[in-house]
Amino acid sequence: MTTSLPVSYKTNIRSLSAKGHTMSFAASTLSALVALVALLFLLAGAQKVLLRNPVTANLLRLGVGSTMTRSIGTLEIVGAFGLAAGLWLRPLAITAAAGLTLLLIGAVGFHLRARDFTHRRHRSHAVAPVVLAVVTGTTMALLLATS
Repeated sequence: MTTSLPVSYKTNIRSLSAKGHTMSFAASTLSALVALVALLFLLAGAQKVLLRNPVTANLLRLGVGSTMTRSIGTLEIVGAFGLAAGLWLRPLAITAAAGLTLLLIGAVGFHLRARDFTHRRHRSHAVAPVVLAVVTGTTMALLLATS
């Protein structure tokens, strides 16, 4: 004996199923964004901790010495691990994204002080932390909105 559900129930089940797929797609997309941002900061932080020449040359021009460069790199690496671990512990990811955003706002301040936005040669160095601050801030906002 089979029972047939009324049409309205079938429609509701289909819409719930579709919403479930949308939610999992959104969660997957957010996880991919978090992982990508974490990888980006892991690589950027490693460059600073290892004092790679292109990175250190630009930071020296901004008045940032090697000790501060390594400190910034360490913070970036810690933030990257916080974002990655935050895939399982959401408050950690939110905190890491907030910290990285603040770190990037500080970088924008250094570029403003050096007037890099007005010099064509240094503009790309100045715009990068602005873009990354927007990305990490957006990541933080998405994490907050979905927690």
